[in-house]
Amino acid sequence: MTVEEINRIEPNGSTALHVAAYRGHEKIVELLLQKGASYLTINKYNLTPLDEAKTDKIRQLIRRRMNKKRFVSDSVEWILQTNDADYQAHEYFKKLESYGKDPQFHKLIIYIRKNYLEKDLQDVDGINTIKEYFDKAINEKDPAYLLTAYTAETGFYTTLNVDLAKLHLENLTNEENLSRAYYIGIVARHPKFDTLSFTGEVFRGMMITAGDVTKYKIGTRILTKTFSSTSKQRHVASTFHEKKTDKDDRLSAICIYQIRNKRTAFDIQRLSLFAYEEEVLILPYSAFKIIDVIHNKEHSPQIEIKLRECEPWL
Repeated sequence: MTVEEINRIEPNGSTALHVAAYRGHEKIVELLLQKGASYLTINKYNLTPLDEAKTDKIRQLIRRRMNKKRFVSDSVEWILQTNDADYQAHEYFKKLESYGKDPQFHKLIIYIRKNYLEKDLQDVDGINTIKEYFDKAINEKDPAYLLTAYTAETGFYTTLNVDLAKLHLENLTNEENLSRAYYIGIVARHPKFDTLSFTGEVFRGMMITAGDVTKYKIGTRILTKTFSSTSKQRHVASTFHEKKTDKDDRLSAICIYQIRNKRTAFDIQRLSLFAYEEEVLILPYSAFKIIDVIHNKEHSPQIEIKLRECEPWL
C-alpha cells in the first residue's frame, strides 16, 4: 500500500490507523506507523488515532512517534555571524566538495562505517538498521542509502547532529572528525542528489530562551551547523506548540526558511518512510539572513523568525 492509501479516510469515516487503534490491534498499529500512517488525521468523530486508542501500549506507540522531534529543535542550531556567513559557508563546502565528487566515494562510506558507526555509535538505538543501509550504499555504490539512514526512526540522526553541533568548524577535516566530514561531503555534493535540490519556503520549530530572542535581530546572518529537518507544511513543524512554554520556560518559535540556492536543501519526501511529512533537509553550513522577527505573546508559537538564504559567494 502507498502512504496515500494508508492515510485515506475510508467510508466508515476513519483511517486504518484509527480503526486499528480503536480495536486494540497493537501489531497493526506499529506496522502502520512504520509505514507512514499519520497520527495527525482527525476522523468523522473529530478524534485522532491517539484519542481512539484502546490500550496503553497503543497510546505509547503513537506518543513515541509523536515525540520524535525531527522537525523541532530543543536548542539553537545556528552559529550567529556578522557579515561573512556566506563566505564561511563557501569555504567549508570547498573543503568538503572533493568527498562528494570522489569516484571511489564508497570507500569513504566504508571508513565512516568502521570509524564512526562501529566505534562511536555502537549503543545508539537502531544502529543495526543504520549499518544495513550503509552496507547497501557500499555494495550498490549508491549514496541514496545515506539519506535513507538519516530519515530512519533510529538514534542516528539525533546523535549525528549532536556531534556536529559540538564540532568546531576550523577542525572540520581533522582526523577525529573525518567520518562526519565525509558524510556531509557525500550528501552535500554527490551528483546523484542534484534531482533532490529544493527551493522554496519551509518550516521548522525551535524552543528558545528569552535571551536567545534578543540576539535575533533583523539583518543578522547565521550559519546552520547541523542537518535541519524542515517541512513544506507549517502544521508538521507546529505540532509541538500545544504549550507556549516548556518546563524550562523556553519560548516556542517557528522558523520560516526561504531557500533560494541549489543544493542548500533536499526534498527527501520520497526517501522517507513518513512521506506525508513532506520533509526537506537543510544541509549544514548554509547561510541565512534574518529578515523579520514577529512576537506573539498571547499565541503559540510565541516567536516567528523569517530567514532568507544569502546569495552564494562567488
